[in-house]
Amino acid sequence: TQFSPQSYQEQQPVSKIKVWAPNTSFWRPECVRMSLLLGGVPFEDMRVSYKELYSAGVLPFGTYPALEVNGRPINQTQAMAAFAGKLSGFYPSDFWQAAKVDEAFAALTDATFCITNTQGIKDLDMKANIRADMMSPGGKLHNLLSGLNCLPAQTGRGGFCAGTSVTVADFAVWRFVIWMCSGIVVGVEPEHFAQCFPELVRLYQRIEALPGVQDWKRRYPEFYASPEASWKSWRPYPPASFLTAPFPK
Repeated sequence: TQFSPQSYQEQQPVSKIKVWAPNTSFWRPECVRMSLLLGGVPFEDMRVSYKELYSAGVLPFGTYPALEVNGRPINQTQAMAAFAGKLSGFYPSDFWQAAKVDEAFAALTDATFCITNTQGIKDLDMKANIRADMMSPGGKLHNLLSGLNCLPAQTGRGGFCAGTSVTVADFAVWRFVIWMCSGIVVGVEPEHFAQCFPELVRLYQRIEALPGVQDWKRRYPEFYASPEASWKSWRPYPPASFLTAPFPK
């Protein structure tokens, strides 16, 4: 039997897009929302209750967020981001650069699991110590963030995740850095993060400086008036100084 490359059908027109998630600004749905909006792609931002989310029929994997396209769901962040990025122009056509975008999303997902898999530990000191070990050189989280930290340097002077143009991965990293450096993640000291991963800080600053990103933040002051503004009543650490520095006019 001989095999030949699959021949792809013509792209079906996209007539209706919905992004399903709770009313949060976590990096997973946020990078999808931002790429669609900044790319000029109309979509419905379905910020709903957990009950409505789980009864909407858009979570075949049982996890959120979800992207609904013409009534059909996509339910894994990396796939959602790739689809939204391709549709909006924030996903590279170059194979190597596309692989770097995918690499960034895989690392972000693994790094996030390091936090969510320890979220259920009730003893805050134990939780902080376990995460601090993961953040130490040689620890799993440190290794993942070190890999992400290398991506901007690999692309040369542009300093983005893949090549010299902004991609959906850069929006994801920008939002991930805000989360990790806001002072709300037990066991992750923001200034230590900034010292260990300076390229991620510089990438955050490049995305932060984009006028479209500033417009996005003004739309949602409940999340962006201060780092993780909706959680500002409880922080085990002060936010990283680079998050609170005045934005240049």
